[in-house]
Amino acid sequence: MTANQSPGIFTPFYTALLGLTLSSVAMAQSVNDMVPVTRSAQSVGTTVYPVRISVDMFALPAVQTWQPGDPLPVRPPRQQSPPQSGMVTDPAPRGFGQDPLLAAQLAVRGPVEGGGIETPLLNQDGFAQSGSPSDVIADVGRQFYIQVINATPVRIFDKVTGAVVTTFELSDLAAGSGTGCGGGSGDPVINFDQLADRWVISEFTGDSICVYVSADTDPTSGNWFLYEFASASGTLPDYFKIGVWPDAYYVGANDTLNGGRTNYAFDRSNMLAGNPARPAQVFISLPELGGYNFQLLQPADLDGTILPPAGAPGILLRHRDDEVHNASNIDPLADFIDLFEITVDFDDAANSSIAGPFPLPVSEFDSDLCGTFTFNCVQQAGSGVILDSVAEPIMWRVQYRHFGAEQIMLGSFTVDVDGNDLHGVRWFILRRDGNTTSQGWTLQQEGTYALGDSTNRWLPSIAMDQSGNVLLGVSATDPVTGVFPSIRYAGRFADDPPGTLPRGEFTLIEGSAPNSSTGRWGDYASVTVDPDDDCTFYLSSEYNETTVSSTRLGAFRFTQCGSLQEVFFVDGFEDPLQP
Repeated sequence: MTANQSPGIFTPFYTALLGLTLSSVAMAQSVNDMVPVTRSAQSVGTTVYPVRISVDMFALPAVQTWQPGDPLPVRPPRQQSPPQSGMVTDPAPRGFGQDPLLAAQLAVRGPVEGGGIETPLLNQDGFAQSGSPSDVIADVGRQFYIQVINATPVRIFDKVTGAVVTTFELSDLAAGSGTGCGGGSGDPVINFDQLADRWVISEFTGDSICVYVSADTDPTSGNWFLYEFASASGTLPDYFKIGVWPDAYYVGANDTLNGGRTNYAFDRSNMLAGNPARPAQVFISLPELGGYNFQLLQPADLDGTILPPAGAPGILLRHRDDEVHNASNIDPLADFIDLFEITVDFDDAANSSIAGPFPLPVSEFDSDLCGTFTFNCVQQAGSGVILDSVAEPIMWRVQYRHFGAEQIMLGSFTVDVDGNDLHGVRWFILRRDGNTTSQGWTLQQEGTYALGDSTNRWLPSIAMDQSGNVLLGVSATDPVTGVFPSIRYAGRFADDPPGTLPRGEFTLIEGSAPNSSTGRWGDYASVTVDPDDDCTFYLSSEYNETTVSSTRLGAFRFTQCGSLQEVFFVDGFEDPLQP
């Protein structure tokens, strides 16, 4: 045990109770009609030829940012597919009461030093609003931090000073390309592919996904490869998210084909080289969840310097509240994180497949927030406008790390913490042995983040640094105490009591007015980790000033990051995240 470990972080009983492998869970949950199955893939379209872009990034047309008094474009609610036959309809409130994990968090809510995150290293405005929701998302690379919002302006910052390097419209990169990407519709996604030191920026059109891959690590050089992949359904690939994996870019989307949600694999190796990409492969995930008319599988996204074990399949995840999603046959003692595994052969789709769901039991949580077909549930002070909960998916991102002796996945989603639609965050860390390439995942720890007050905390994003410290960012609003939509964050050391984020709660920026749009709110936010030091967290989210939202970015670092580095990367040291 290292000097800064506390004993009994994971007791044998705790581990035995929660540390079930997916193979045993799959057998145990067959009564819940969630028996894992394997389905083959199909190719979509033909070879995708890149458009090679070479532009002066500093001579692109100026971005016309929104100003008070300008019209506020409001994107319609996310695609709503009708419930399948036999799906649960919007359920009546079930009187769940207090979340069973909340007590552990409340026990450590007193004043605790933040371990260095109290004062942000960087705290400045990003884009002003240009539509509702802003869908702000960002990532950090070697020299730059890039933020993107809907409609679809891109801003490149110097990651150390916060200085704006350049700003441009994503569609201007596609000008004259002969693709549909010049009329991109938004829902941007940005990934820094640190295995290749490249930037990947994406958005959808009405029937495709446009992917811009930087030709080198410098996004200001002006050299990009543009790929346009047709959606499998021929319609909007709604709310798509991309995860970086060694053999592919894996994609989940809120798009329905043949009775299931679509998931994709894009030909990463050829895209990085600027070569023609082999046809995208599509995988249909079945069964869908009852009780939701919006859903997707969130892909795991790689961080850190160690690759997954050779042959490890891509991973996609969702959460499942069985009282809501398969209420005809429930487990009264557990809800679930469902995992799916993708293997891909771009030369022969017949060899590609998606397997799952592999249900991993977790403590009960309540996904019923003003029902499940009602998007808007977050109450504000000083306004009758009710904001979007975005409780349906596990949020962007699900972070994957390989520490050598173990593999970790970290995710978060929004839940009802008191049975009366008070929003809080359920977060989880999954673990499997370092050399395992399929299944074998166990629940390492889980927690529910709320502080026993009247504040709604939602729209989470969460990540872990190289030492196992965790940072969570949330939107916050309180109709009782008058807190307008704001950005807050909290964290934990690797050796803090399990299931807690005890490093205080801090405000990046307070909102100054209620949001007066139609209730659309951020859809997602982002917490990412600097690939250079593997310690500095960057948070990008939205808050409300005047009557509309704006965006903010912050950077934080725990003072003890790096002090446990040898524990993870050198054989023979004890791992503080293991029992």
